[in-house]
Amino acid sequence: MDILPNMHTLIWKGPLHLSVMFMHSSIKSFVIWLPDELQHGSPRPFFQDISARMPSLTNLNLRSYVPIHHIESNIVDLIEGLPKLQSITFPRWYLTTKITEALSRLQQLGVIEFQYLSEQGCGDPDDTYPYVPNLSEGAFPALWDYSVTASFDDVARFFNLQFAPTNLTTFYVDSELIETASSIHDVLAVLAENCQLLKYLALVSFRDSSSPGTGSSHTESDNPDDYIISFDNIKPILKLANLTSLEMLHHHPIAVTKQDIETLASAWPSLETFILNNEPVIFSESTLMLDDLLSFARHCPKLNHLGLFVDASSVESPLGLSTTAALVPFKSLRRLSMGISIIDDDHPVSLYLSHILPLGCVLDCGITWDEGMEPDRDVFREVQERCDQWTKVAKLLPVLVKLRIEERERTRAMERELDDLRMRTGVLRDNAALGVRLDISSCVMI
Repeated sequence: MDILPNMHTLIWKGPLHLSVMFMHSSIKSFVIWLPDELQHGSPRPFFQDISARMPSLTNLNLRSYVPIHHIESNIVDLIEGLPKLQSITFPRWYLTTKITEALSRLQQLGVIEFQYLSEQGCGDPDDTYPYVPNLSEGAFPALWDYSVTASFDDVARFFNLQFAPTNLTTFYVDSELIETASSIHDVLAVLAENCQLLKYLALVSFRDSSSPGTGSSHTESDNPDDYIISFDNIKPILKLANLTSLEMLHHHPIAVTKQDIETLASAWPSLETFILNNEPVIFSESTLMLDDLLSFARHCPKLNHLGLFVDASSVESPLGLSTTAALVPFKSLRRLSMGISIIDDDHPVSLYLSHILPLGCVLDCGITWDEGMEPDRDVFREVQERCDQWTKVAKLLPVLVKLRIEERERTRAMERELDDLRMRTGVLRDNAALGVRLDISSCVMI
């Protein structure tokens, strides 16, 4: 007899053998924490129970800190025993070449993802490099959401394979290397050529918080110029006309100009999320200013999350502009991520942003660099100083934006009164021209 026969989801963290009594053929989703003891023992009997007792699983979530090389062959066998899988979730650095090849043969698999969450666990980066799967005809027939930890060169090679998945709408790659500008160009060019349906794209390159330079074990080249990223390096992305979400993170800032930002914003009027390296480790200079945000306000009415690395140390006062109409407000923005953008004084920045941000938009700042790295002391101090300034801006903005809205309402009310007065004056003038005498003590009917 099945225990809890109507149960469709089983989440288990405890002795593995005790979970077997709750397994039955009606379960569709299974979340399992694989304990550290598996480094010294085989999970094969337990995995065999999973495939035998829950053959209809559609969603599998594996959580563990066991490096994947200890259990890789067993997971391959497990995958082959679950032909109805539609989604699978791993810890970071679990998607190896062999596991990818096994997953490619599942006919209904739509989602392959990993999670950064601590409760998801984590593997060993060395287990996923190099990433060189061989795919056969009919690989990944249903895949639409794909997340992988691999170098950009390996990803470019993967999507150039004859039977690589081309119907992806979501792709996320996290590289353990500080990628060169040429590698960024190559992977974007391949994706633009082979994955035209992409709506969500994220390229995350390693950021070494322990070293502000490039002299670390996570670099591919010793030439600093190889890491200078220009607009030409990211230009192939413009061919992805269906993008609604783009995220790019790198150790070095991306050298784009005001005109480049205008080109990017105008290319995607349906853009909803745009994060362009707002928290580089090399953060002493930026080629963008605060008013470069306006390109997205003009061209992207659906944008709800924007992140840029800008130099806000010099801000032109809105009162100095010929007309405040030049400050086009955002229509849908709900989150502005300034990362570690340059800032000296919170007051002029707050006044400027209060003209363009809608009420309810949240400003955040800070870094998401690898928490396993010990940050350079000087780097950390500068990051903290900038975050303190942006935090002040975030606190001032709600009050200033509300005041700005009230000002606009008062201005509109005055304009309505002025229009009404002009209309009444015009009626009086017209009647006077016709020789009509009006009793000024009575109301004028118009």
